[in-house]
Amino acid sequence: MLEVIHEAPSPFGTVFVVDEGDERSLRFDSPQGSRQSVIRKSDPLAVPLSYVRVALAGLALTQSRSRVLVVGLGGGSFPMLLHELLPRVVVEVVELNPVVVEVARRFFGLREGSRLRVTVEDGARFLEQEGPPYDFIFLDAFSARGTPDHLKDSLFFEDVRRRLAPGGAAVLNIAFEEPRGVAARIETFARAFEDCALLRGSSESNNTLCVGTLEPVPPEPLFWQRLKQLARELGFPALTRSVVSFETAVRKRAGADPRG
Repeated sequence: MLEVIHEAPSPFGTVFVVDEGDERSLRFDSPQGSRQSVIRKSDPLAVPLSYVRVALAGLALTQSRSRVLVVGLGGGSFPMLLHELLPRVVVEVVELNPVVVEVARRFFGLREGSRLRVTVEDGARFLEQEGPPYDFIFLDAFSARGTPDHLKDSLFFEDVRRRLAPGGAAVLNIAFEEPRGVAARIETFARAFEDCALLRGSSESNNTLCVGTLEPVPPEPLFWQRLKQLARELGFPALTRSVVSFETAVRKRAGADPRG
């Protein structure tokens, strides 16, 4: 049974915190809406949503891990997981909606500090500015109506690429899209990078995770080896069970800058 424990208006629609047994979820516009973020109250690091674990697998395609950027906070499960599993990594989060940030602090256990920082700003505006490079960028920004249009275009993905460190990787979470929209998102994202791969989790999740890299992705057998090694390094065996497929995406970088 759903229990609404918090409801708050925001500049981008009403934000709901809903409990259902041991699980607590963040939803937009309706208590019955899609679950934007989920934690297990008895174990905040359990990561019930499989796409979060699949996104973490993108780290297997990075060469170093010292600075991470997450665009879109939700309840904060992904940045908090990184903070827990990677004690030497600095995690920065950009979130447009200040109400979401407050809800994550009050109801989802978000605790900021020297290694976990949250900035209230539009993700595209943040990335187009000059700043330090990131080894890993996770794009996970959604409203009740899906991903905002300006976070889907080629200029945005070029800025993502520009802010990656050598050997870095960017992961795009695609959800709440029709099949035609998914194909268009993958193609636009892939054009910004030297190479791109698709990661998918269990059938319970319809999310598609795209990983863009600054150099060719490894062949599939090598990826699985790296994923197993990453799971051992993180002490997170669920990681290897979460990814069910790895495949090279549509095309590599075209070479031309869309800014002309």
